[in-house]
Amino acid sequence: MLKIRLLSAVFGVPLIIAVLYFRGLFLYIFVAAISLVGLYEFYRALGNININTNRMFGYIAVIIYFIMFRLPITFDRPGFIIAFSVMALFTIDIIAQKHNIMEISINILGIAYIPFLFSHLLFIEKLKYGSIILWLPFVAAWFTDTFAYFAGILVGRVRLCPKISPNKTVEGALGGIVGSVLVSIIAGVIINNLGIDIRIMHFAISGFLCSIASEVGDLAASYIKRYTGIKDFGNIIPGHGGILDRFDSILFTAPVIYYYFALVGELI
Repeated sequence: MLKIRLLSAVFGVPLIIAVLYFRGLFLYIFVAAISLVGLYEFYRALGNININTNRMFGYIAVIIYFIMFRLPITFDRPGFIIAFSVMALFTIDIIAQKHNIMEISINILGIAYIPFLFSHLLFIEKLKYGSIILWLPFVAAWFTDTFAYFAGILVGRVRLCPKISPNKTVEGALGGIVGSVLVSIIAGVIINNLGIDIRIMHFAISGFLCSIASEVGDLAASYIKRYTGIKDFGNIIPGHGGILDRFDSILFTAPVIYYYFALVGELI
């Protein structure tokens, strides 16, 4: 199993690095594809406990959402897709009467949770220094996970959320935060030495916030898996599970990075 995980990482990590490096159309296709597959895994997980959502609507809504990114429009795309989903799903159910309020709500949650949150990577790209900042959601998530893993093994004693993820510890979570902040600061020093002037404190703060978001994102996915009685969301990535198993943290770190740097954009 370890060999399979390592082989998957050998092929998967360079792919993500290439997408972040070339950005543009590559990032757009990557985000759209991950969103669709992730939504499929989300629906399938809920189907495991006989919660039936209007899957076809969800897929169509996501496709419309990402088509809108290629159109020269000025209104709020996320606001549109959420408003459209709420109104359309209620209209469809009033006519067909095949679902209930819980199933409608879960369908909207899936659209907001996966494609909406993940699409913040596309928003980040448009920010000042977006090509640089775009790396931060991944760097923070990866190093939070790495430092939390080793801190948990070495000094982990107190369980963080035993009912959701029994193996996670408070010490591991704190180790992940420290690791994320340190690596973010190092990344900031390197970036500034390349001539891009972003204050180091912004790397430290965003690394701290992203680390917390990363761990919450991981726990959120674990919560869904435990609620639906599954071990993994899928097996599309050998040894690592499904798309949501690998990108659950990025779903939370991407919005944090976007809104943080959007708010402090004039200060960097």
